Amino acid sequence: MKLMPLLLSTTFAATLCLSNTVVADDEYQHFAAKPSEDLSSALCNLKDYNALLTDIVETDADIPVEGMVKIHELTYTLENAIQQLQRDLATIAEDLESVHKASERIDQATVSEKSAAYLEATSLLLTPPSC
Repeated sequence: MKLMPLLLSTTFAATLCLSNTVVADDEYQHFAAKPSEDLSSALCNLKDYNALLTDIVETDADIPVEGMVKIHELTYTLENAIQQLQRDLATIAEDLESVHKASERIDQATVSEKSAAYLEATSLLLTPPSC
């Protein structure tokens, strides 16, 4: 019979720990991020949100809690922008590889088509759009 109170105490403690974990997860707010639908918007979001991040981290050696919350919020948009850049850079690399292989085969149509796509995308990287 002494086992039953111990079992109940253990169950209660485990339940309490689990409920504290749930509360701890609710302490963090998740913010809506500005979308980056294409390379141009991703570059604009990087430019704008990097400037905001720079203002916060360069202001004080010790970033106040409010600054940390703002940084947390900014990172959602920055992460979206970086993910879009990764997708676009993968496409740019594929287009360039297509140009490379087509040039070996003297495939004028593919060279023209994929070169145009590659040059358009990389021109955005070299001369970012006005935001």
